[in-house]
Amino acid sequence: MSKYENRAIMSLLNMCNEMFRKNIEIRRITKTCALLLLSGLSPHDIPKKIVDKCLSSQRNDGGFIGNTDTIWNIKFLEFYPQFNKERNRAIEWLTTDNGNEEGFGRSKRDMHRIPVTGLALYLLPEVSTEQNLEWLEDTWNSELNSLTYKAAYTILAFNGNNYTPKSSNKLISDTAIWLSKQQEKSGGFAPWINHPVGENVYCTSIAIIALISMQDDCFREPIQHAYNYLCRTQLKSGIWAYHEIEDGASWGLYALSQAKKYLEV
Repeated sequence: MSKYENRAIMSLLNMCNEMFRKNIEIRRITKTCALLLLSGLSPHDIPKKIVDKCLSSQRNDGGFIGNTDTIWNIKFLEFYPQFNKERNRAIEWLTTDNGNEEGFGRSKRDMHRIPVTGLALYLLPEVSTEQNLEWLEDTWNSELNSLTYKAAYTILAFNGNNYTPKSSNKLISDTAIWLSKQQEKSGGFAPWINHPVGENVYCTSIAIIALISMQDDCFREPIQHAYNYLCRTQLKSGIWAYHEIEDGASWGLYALSQAKKYLEV
């Protein structure tokens, strides 16, 4: 692992322990841990108390609080096959009673959204259906070229499920080209190019991971540029300047780990 990854890992593990000590909601801890595990950390390096708290927070119906924390907890528990029963109960809860349309919202009563649906279909291919993917395609077509992170989640869901869009066989590649053209001169990404808030670690990380999923050398330069941005803007403590610190740092770590593998090939 690079020094940038190691810095982020140490910082995030310390944050997980501190959040646990302060009794911060488990969803923030398990999301951080899931991204640590996706970045290559061993499940044995996650404190057992976090796994235990995740399991004890599962409701009688199989779900957790809402869709988003349930998605992350399902992914987290994937690394602990001894808890497949609990994980399958959560999957069943997530995929039932979602209303009259496909896709997922942040809760059962929330409107269905591209970021939540894209995240679910990317992290959990087993919950993907042709109907969910078609809903995502139709919804992205209605919001085409709107926000970088919506484009990224759409690309990840499609590529992660080998989905061929019905409306155009160029939809994924055109979306990826649009996304790459939203890159700022710094190498980072914002919600869109020249957004008044500016680029940040979250938008940049999601964009990197999506472009890597294209497995196309034409995106190698923007991936390298974005990777350099993440390395350059990481603080010495291992985090990035972002509002919800562990969220930005965990996505940043995951993007660094994936980009390093991709760029070394």
